[in-house]
Amino acid sequence: MSCPQSGQFSAPHAVPSELYHGLDPGILDDDTDMALSFVYFSLPKAPVSTAAFLSCAASVAEDRDRPDRISALPDEILLRVVSCLPAKDGARTAALSSRWARLWRSAPLVLVDTHLLPRRCGGVRPVRRGVVSSAVKDVVSAALRAHPGPFPFVSLTCGFMEPRDADRAVLARWFTYLATKGVDELVLVNRPLPIPGLRLPSALFSCASLRRLYIGAWGFTDTAVLPRGASFPNLRVLVLGCVVMKDRDLDFVLAVSPVLETLSVTGIRNRFAARLASHSLRVADFFLSDLKEVAVVDAPCLRRLIVWNRRSYHCRGKKMETRMKILHAPHLRTLGYLEPGAQVLQIGNTIIKAGTKVSPNTVVLSVEILALHLHFGVSNEVKMLPSFLRRFPNVGTLCIVSVETCEPTANLNVKFWQETSPIECIQSHLKILFFCNFRGEQRELDFLMFIAENAQALQKMNLVLEIDRKHGVWAKVITKLKVLQSVKWASGGCKLMVVENHNAEVDPFLGLRT
Repeated sequence: MSCPQSGQFSAPHAVPSELYHGLDPGILDDDTDMALSFVYFSLPKAPVSTAAFLSCAASVAEDRDRPDRISALPDEILLRVVSCLPAKDGARTAALSSRWARLWRSAPLVLVDTHLLPRRCGGVRPVRRGVVSSAVKDVVSAALRAHPGPFPFVSLTCGFMEPRDADRAVLARWFTYLATKGVDELVLVNRPLPIPGLRLPSALFSCASLRRLYIGAWGFTDTAVLPRGASFPNLRVLVLGCVVMKDRDLDFVLAVSPVLETLSVTGIRNRFAARLASHSLRVADFFLSDLKEVAVVDAPCLRRLIVWNRRSYHCRGKKMETRMKILHAPHLRTLGYLEPGAQVLQIGNTIIKAGTKVSPNTVVLSVEILALHLHFGVSNEVKMLPSFLRRFPNVGTLCIVSVETCEPTANLNVKFWQETSPIECIQSHLKILFFCNFRGEQRELDFLMFIAENAQALQKMNLVLEIDRKHGVWAKVITKLKVLQSVKWASGGCKLMVVENHNAEVDPFLGLRT
């Protein structure tokens, strides 16, 4: 569940999804299944691997006559060797001699519970609570108790914790050990979903050494009852996936994490408001979450803000209004996905409307990469688009995701774009346009012609199509695009490129790669 990167969200279809999150996808709605898949597909890789193997060129008989060159190495090198082994293999070296036992206890330990699974499991997490998950849980407890640390990397993703006293006691012990043994990077994912009544213990905030924290499928710690002084003084990366938390919990985490740089949130399980007030935060991403508000209150270092939901989410009546507030983010460079007409955009104290005039108080000069979702079949959204674009006069890369319209509206002047007054970012700065999910609709073509005729600095117009060539749709769409060849391009020639991409619906960064 590392901070998501572009191109990261292509699902490996060879493995059934239930083997990832332990649930039959048939009982889940599409958004929950996708959110859980995001969580598991983006878990960070452990710095050690069980796939490596050792071989010996000499026979056992020959080996008896050879000097023990490995044991002759200094402790510093042997410590490095032991620290590169999976926890189970590292523990076995302690049986060689008292020296090796001392080395094992002195070496940093990478603890990954999938490395502790029986060989027959093939490294695949159990799909349900049972003997295997219980056994792994016991071994994890024993390792945390026996080894003095430090633990540079701990990944615990095989547990099936339930709201019962025994599991709460296990969690409490784990965090007691981790808090005193120098854990640097922690991955903690419960299976299969957050369970009402089961929260992460307050001891989570005692892990002062944490620099990277990944939490999946948990109820978040109740920050209202934390003791004074609870904090994450060294935390730089926080990734939350399918958690249940309150608005105040995120406020608290940001307030007590003075060096936090990256925040990534996927599949928040309740309607949620995010207030970003942090003097260290550089990246904030929210995926597949039902947000009532995202307010950039005070984020002087923020460079990227992405709020993304899959397009089909917008067409099922689930989407409720989200308010996007940008109050103080002087270095914000990448912003998405805005939704003209379907979203309230507030810049400073001004709510942006179709007729809002451009002024120093209603623009964000720092944004250079902008992404939007738009129903071209909904007139009110198309009418709001110019006003939204005018808020970001220095945009050089624009990504438009065309969302299929369930109930089109017809009250749009056919000359709307011809009569639209100049838009500074289009005329003077736009170099790259990504238009995703182009269907060949007339309103889409009208917008593309407006770009072609007005974007003087345009270098690329990339149209991303998600269509099946077998049904002849591709040929029809390409035929409609020929009208762009007859347009007089303001940049001095046709810059059109058409590409096919079947992952556009599950790639928040399509078109935002720089």
